[in-house]
Amino acid sequence: MSNTVNQAAVDSRNSTFWSELCGTQFAKSLGVTDDSPNSLKKFDDWYFAFYPYLFVHIPFEDMKGKDVLEIGLGYGTVSQRLAEAGARYQGLDIAPGPVAMVNHRLKQVGLEGQAKQGSILQAPFADESFDYVVAIGCLHHTGDLLKAITECRRILRPGGKLVFMVYYAYSYRRFYQARPETLNYLLRETFGHRGVVGLSAQAERAAYDANQAGEGAPHTDWISIRSLRKLCRGYTSFSGQTENIDNGTPFERSPPRRELLKTWIPRWFGLDLYATATK
Repeated sequence: MSNTVNQAAVDSRNSTFWSELCGTQFAKSLGVTDDSPNSLKKFDDWYFAFYPYLFVHIPFEDMKGKDVLEIGLGYGTVSQRLAEAGARYQGLDIAPGPVAMVNHRLKQVGLEGQAKQGSILQAPFADESFDYVVAIGCLHHTGDLLKAITECRRILRPGGKLVFMVYYAYSYRRFYQARPETLNYLLRETFGHRGVVGLSAQAERAAYDANQAGEGAPHTDWISIRSLRKLCRGYTSFSGQTENIDNGTPFERSPPRRELLKTWIPRWFGLDLYATATK
């Protein structure tokens, strides 16, 4: 369903909500209570072990000497890895907290690069500034996924790549949690509709992203591969693959997540949709 949102209101709420670093609750569960190099390494080691397929979708080794923009910074784990890979790194986030964390990280370990606060919907960069744009888990929170994708295309050089992750509309969780909306979306797509599942209940949003108070993200979109391909029609090529699963409903009594990741379920009904679009 294509939904109209009050963009200024979404931006304001996003700035406040995402100032609490994405991953804060996991960090606390690991005993990470400060931003020292050892503590951050502990978090990073957990993060990359939990999301091993990031190394499949983000071509870190190809980014050496390239101009790379990361959108949506969180705890700065991917940010630091990009800078360590030799990218000419810049970061952009709607909220001040993640920006401060990334700049602290880079300075602390002597890496080049800088993050700034701003919105990808009005990206503060000139046309054709970057070879790569990396956006893991953030474009679906902007309130205007198409505009975000279009802005990424504007700031990419010819042949540049947008590497991003958004939430999958046909994941097993959506079928369990929001079956009527999911089936309605499937019916609409069958008859040619292309777009996002947008406005949603807070419980649906909180199942994906919640702060320490249990509140869901201000806005979340879900999308199918074919609809995402349509939104990326201005690019010369597009590919997408679903990933991710957890031990929530209906897998509470299933094998551990690391074993579930090896099954067919993430590849067909995974929570997340990883895509690469080439300008």
